[in-house]
This record gives sequence, structure tokens and C-alpha cells, in this order.
Amino acid sequence: MNKTILAANWKMYLNEDTSIDFVKKMNSNRESFSKSEVILFPSHTCISQVQDNIDIENIKLGMQDCDINTKGAYTGAVSIHSLSGIDFCIVGHSERRLLYNESDESVKNKLETVINSNVGAILCVGETKEQKNDNNTFNVIDAQLSILPKDTINGLTIAYEPVWSIGSGDLPSNEYIEDVLSYIKNKLKSLYSDEIVEKINLLYGGSVDKDSVNRLLEVELIDGFLIGSASADFESFKAIAEKLS
Repeated sequence: MNKTILAANWKMYLNEDTSIDFVKKMNSNRESFSKSEVILFPSHTCISQVQDNIDIENIKLGMQDCDINTKGAYTGAVSIHSLSGIDFCIVGHSERRLLYNESDESVKNKLETVINSNVGAILCVGETKEQKNDNNTFNVIDAQLSILPKDTINGLTIAYEPVWSIGSGDLPSNEYIEDVLSYIKNKLKSLYSDEIVEKINLLYGGSVDKDSVNRLLEVELIDGFLIGSASADFESFKAIAEKLS
């Protein structure tokens, strides 16, 4: 049985010093993280320090976002090739879509950039509260998945994050999550072979914490979690990891 994935999106919660402190605490509590596959997503400027200070085997590292371009005159942009030792990159997070007006076309271009760089892509999809209330959840998910390349893809993970649940404490029912993940799974089956689909992990994100994780683990299609603010507090993240069997 594969280990449950814990993808920790630290966003802008931790600076260099607090990132180093976090991973040193992980080193001292390594047993707590032995039952999960941990992926850390520090701020770009902190990744190298996290790499230098983490002392637990098999901890993976990722970028929270990257530029469409891989090199050139793009002041302030961060290329997927700027940092060595990167295992994953998040693409299409709702905060990028909403705060930075990233379109599905932009997300598609980033996804292609990440995949062509042999880095695992975590593609985020999810509906807003308004879209949910208008019964448009599946239409939104379908549009967000329409950017996927046809026939074949490598290193893909899909993270379902209902936008209305992120940071709100408003957690969808297990039945609701199961319905959406089933829809995503069927969409993937329409695009790819069973062998490829089997390798695509499905994550859930949105108000995941130590109190909700046990209930969420009952959803059979969930392979792991993309966790925001709760992953940037060491004791909170440790408590989540210790819930895994």
C-alpha cells in the first residue's frame, strides 16, 4: 500500500529562519513522518536552506509556482530551472487563478513547462462558492481539466481544492468529495490508459487539519492532502502526520 501524501504548501507563512527551524524540528521528530510521503513547498528563496538542513530520507521538495518561461529577460520571474533538486511544482493553485488572474490557458502553458522539465506537476482544480451554489462544480472541473494533454502524460498529480473551503473551516462532506474525485477519475480514464491513470495521485485540499484528517481518510479515492496554513505550523503538521496509519 502506498503511503499517504502530505504536500505542505507553506505559501508566504515562513521565512528563511522559520523554514530552517521547521525542518530541524522534523529531523528531531522523524518517526512522526515515517508513515507518509512528505513534499515540502517552501518559498522560492528558502528552498536551498531547506535542502541543506533537512536530514530525513525521501522528503521531497517542490516549488509553489513557476514562470511559463524557462530563461530569458523576465525580471522577477522564477524559472523551473532556477533551482536544483526540485521534485514537484504546483500549477494552477486557486490563489494564482484568483489573485493573479491566471487563465486556464496560462495554467496549461505552465503545466507544459513543468512536465517538459521532468518535474512532477500538481495541478490544482476546484470551484468557488458561487459556482458550487449554481451547481456548476462539474462544469468548472471539466474546464480546468480540459488543458491536460491527450493520450499520455508523466508525473501528474491532481489536487482537488474547493475554493470555498480553503482556510474557511467549511469542509465538504465525504460524499461531495467522493463525487468530485470520481468525476476527475473518470475524466482521466477518458484521456489515458489504465496504466497511466493508476499512476496519477488524487489529493484533497481545503481546511485539512488534525481534526478533519481522520474523517477525510475515509474517502477511498484520496491518495493524500495538499495542506496550506496547517502545514506551516510544526505542531499542527506533526499532529496530522501522526494521524496516518
